[in-house]
Amino acid sequence: MTTPPLPTTPRDYQTGLKLFNAHQAADGPTVNPVCHARLLTHDVTTDQAIILLHGMTNCPQQFVPLGQWFFEQGYNVLIPREPHNGLLDRNTTALAQTTAPELATFCENVAEIGYHLGRHVTVVGISVGGTLAAYMGQFLPAIDVAIPIAPLFGIAPNLPIANAQVNWLAKQLCLSLPNIMTQRFRPFTAGPEYGYFGFATHGLGQAMRLGDAIFAAARQQRPTAQTILAVINDADPAVNNNLTVDLVKHWQKSGAAAKVYRFGAEKKLIHDIVDPNQPGGEERTAATYPILKELILQSAEKR
Repeated sequence: MTTPPLPTTPRDYQTGLKLFNAHQAADGPTVNPVCHARLLTHDVTTDQAIILLHGMTNCPQQFVPLGQWFFEQGYNVLIPREPHNGLLDRNTTALAQTTAPELATFCENVAEIGYHLGRHVTVVGISVGGTLAAYMGQFLPAIDVAIPIAPLFGIAPNLPIANAQVNWLAKQLCLSLPNIMTQRFRPFTAGPEYGYFGFATHGLGQAMRLGDAIFAAARQQRPTAQTILAVINDADPAVNNNLTVDLVKHWQKSGAAAKVYRFGAEKKLIHDIVDPNQPGGEERTAATYPILKELILQSAEKR
């Protein structure tokens, strides 16, 4: 992966709006109306803009409550819809079509929108959205602050040894074996009404491929973002936290302002700590939102 340059045009709100409208035009009749891309703006380029990236199987609705709060703080807020997510058919196999280059192009497109929305741009993402936030923080100069939350770099459990090797093997199996839709044997039944019933193993493998590109670059060069904060949950059952910690160490070795914030295992949080429509979500987000808001605000101030 090569680092794209900053957009050559001056920041211009109308340009950002035009680019967003083109992005939102992909939200056709097969997309759940609550999952359309969202833009909350003050009708001008503001000092601060924030991009909020939902997780795979979820959609922009996941971040609407948090996005509304940042809008009230004066931010322009972009909540894009990621490829193959947010469809009305919750049993879709569309996620199997995901590719790493497609995800990279998506990141570049939404970073350009964010560039025109704010003089300083923060990106926050969860799960695969966290992987995308890390990609944007590593490669895209339009991003000042990157905050990946529970990013997906590996799906095998945290291991004291051979952690990277086992997760590499898990990725290879996801990519090389016939695609499996996880809802066939373990469907999600208690999630939000706009979420899918399961993952595509090929889609997960492609997201991990994008993660490989981030790791490869982080070993050789400093990330383009001025500040990176990785947020992990020690009780997370879905992603490998050790890989996230390793990535932050690579960033730190390059001289980047990067660190980790941990939600302790004693809090017994699920993987999705931002969507109030998850089971028990309102109580959970009542505990996590104040911390996340403060972390994001502090990171934006330290850029």
